[in-house]
Amino acid sequence: MHMTDLYAEISTVLQFYSSTVLQFYDSTVLRFYSSTVLPPSHSPGFYKLTLSHLFVKYYIYERILLTPCVMEKENMPVIDFSEFPEPYSDAFVWMPETEFEQYEIYCEYIQLGTSVPNGTKIESGFYCRNEMPDGELCDGTIYVTQLDEPAQIRWSCRICTEKGAIINYEGTEWDNSHLSENEKEMFLESFFTDIEGDDLFEDEFFDLFEDSSQGPFANFEYYLNPYDPEGVQTGGPSSAVIEELLKCDWTDPDSPIYLNKNLPLKELEKSYFFYSARQFLLTLKEDEAFKLTRTNSMKRSVVRRLIGQTRWPENYIENLSKYKENLDEMDVWLLHGVRVLLELAGLIEQDEDRLHFNEDYLHLLDEANAGQLYRLLFSTYFKQMNLGYLGSTFELPNLQYSIPFILYKLDILARKWISIEELLPDILLSSVNLELDFEFHETTELSRDLLFEDLFSSLNRFALLQTRKSSDVKSGDYPDQVRITPLMEKFLVFKI
Repeated sequence: MHMTDLYAEISTVLQFYSSTVLQFYDSTVLRFYSSTVLPPSHSPGFYKLTLSHLFVKYYIYERILLTPCVMEKENMPVIDFSEFPEPYSDAFVWMPETEFEQYEIYCEYIQLGTSVPNGTKIESGFYCRNEMPDGELCDGTIYVTQLDEPAQIRWSCRICTEKGAIINYEGTEWDNSHLSENEKEMFLESFFTDIEGDDLFEDEFFDLFEDSSQGPFANFEYYLNPYDPEGVQTGGPSSAVIEELLKCDWTDPDSPIYLNKNLPLKELEKSYFFYSARQFLLTLKEDEAFKLTRTNSMKRSVVRRLIGQTRWPENYIENLSKYKENLDEMDVWLLHGVRVLLELAGLIEQDEDRLHFNEDYLHLLDEANAGQLYRLLFSTYFKQMNLGYLGSTFELPNLQYSIPFILYKLDILARKWISIEELLPDILLSSVNLELDFEFHETTELSRDLLFEDLFSSLNRFALLQTRKSSDVKSGDYPDQVRITPLMEKFLVFKI
């Protein structure tokens, strides 16, 4: 917050409360030390004010005192690092998210600037977030340097010349000045290794099972129900049938589970996820390529265009827009998920700073082949893409490998509304129960939440499952009942 803005805000508040504040206490003091910012008639000196408990707690403490002051000098913001709360203090814990993110960036600048000789410019690995007149981000490289007299860390953008300075950082835990030259070199090597090695789209989900002899199929006595291998108690199927169900190619019409590709576009477009994925491809084909930023995200203009072409859950985009006018790809997480899915399916490819449509799949854009596209997306989503990517963020390989069995059980048990808690004992194999940590929790609440985030929500995105809340569910809780849709009955064909 700029000092001038802070003064104007306090003045407005004082005028509003002047008629109601009858007592003044020295215990609540707001002091202004700078005579260069305040009007001469008000400085030097200090204001004393006593406000109601709520005003002090929620306005003074959270709105003002937690907001570091920013001074302007030579058209350049100067960040007083000492204005930030002490790490691990209550004020630090309650720091607003946007300011905490900026604080972390300043910490990185300080570490970099104090790890090289004074006056040396070093490329930070960060890209400029300055918003340009067209609404796009500058995306230029940020350089950092430390200057003396007075001590300050300067940052500047190579493209838009945006710049700033940080002062009063000396002696903080981020100041690397005290390190030896060898220690500084080790820090820089570690810092840039972390940046270069961070791949947003890298998923280690299947790294566990690269060796075909390993994984959940290596020991079916463990993976299936060891207490009922023939399925007598549960009414089937037997372990041998389940093994075939899990291993089969579900695009083969003779398999125990077959994904029907002969479904009309009108029926498939009930899935907002499929609809949006198809519109993504059609728009990309029309535009020939989508430009990417230096962080490999789609440009804001592309995101805006896609938002206008796609369909999402009710009020999804509206709620996002309340907090940010110009949305980035990572802000619209479901749109980002569609992009990741299309890349995994091989439908789109990245070439340097652009996304292209893979012309080998041009036939899938035909309305007559919509069923093939839907099947490809479904198969990729449930067999290659980590279910937790758009959900819980956990990796649950046993749950994901057992999807064919779960679908088979849902087809039998969830043709009418049924509670999730009632479903759990029947749809989860033994190793999935262990994976969800059933034995170590008194209730199934955590497991139910994970299943909803990663399994039921995923099926809902493809319009294969409906969810609802019973009258007993509290506001804000997950839906507790599910039912398969007519589309699922047509799409999944079981031969068991």
